[in-house]
Amino acid sequence: MNKTSKIKEIIGNVIKEKGFVYNCRDKKIIYDFKRRVDDVEQHVYVQQHNIVDQEYKIMLYTSAKGHGMKEIGTILPEYKSKEYWKADSDEEFISVMEFFAQFLKDYGLEELDKMLVEKPDSFETPERKAWFKEHREELFEKYEAKYHVMDEPRTYDRLMKIDKILYENREADEDEESEKQVQELWLGMAAILTEIVMQIPTANILYDTYHIEIHIPAKYRDWILRPIYIVSQGWLRYHFNMRTSINFVNAQVFTFIKDFIKY
Repeated sequence: MNKTSKIKEIIGNVIKEKGFVYNCRDKKIIYDFKRRVDDVEQHVYVQQHNIVDQEYKIMLYTSAKGHGMKEIGTILPEYKSKEYWKADSDEEFISVMEFFAQFLKDYGLEELDKMLVEKPDSFETPERKAWFKEHREELFEKYEAKYHVMDEPRTYDRLMKIDKILYENREADEDEESEKQVQELWLGMAAILTEIVMQIPTANILYDTYHIEIHIPAKYRDWILRPIYIVSQGWLRYHFNMRTSINFVNAQVFTFIKDFIKY
């Protein structure tokens, strides 16, 4: 059975009414449909787990900020713990694709329409960005006094120390007070990261963008770093054991600033 043709037939016929067209098969395991509505690009992906395992999932993506990738389990609570659907035979494959198609009819297409509109970031809200702008220097002084990141002799080592601090503080309970402490840590480390990057004379910080951004003019384009986003994503990866090496912040930042600093 030609799986690409079957996916086009079962999935494609459901979503074509909303303007989705088959785009490509990526890495031999991802079947991609896409549409563009004004300046927003959206994709419906059918992904095989890997080349060997005959398991599949469906994902909804939008370029409109604030949504993230959606899957069946993020929309329907009863499938929260299920990511892939097994399909060892042609009959099972067709059954899974028909299930995905019904999901799209009942929930997915409506969700994709909602995902055309940008949502504010759940953490970097306009209010929190304004607060960070006002209190960034205080945050830097407070957390620098506690962790002495700037005592490290090289920028590389300072970035690695931020990673170490995030890793050592990765454990957190799910109560409101613990969440508050974690979020303040994110802001404190972001203030230190901002201080490190802003030592580049040409760097400029923007507070009214979707995420707070530091722009570093380069030869052909600006390098853009998002300090709060980078720090929070690093902590989340350590918290959920999604990264074996303790260098997320360093990897996200040092490559872009090493040509602009002396050490």
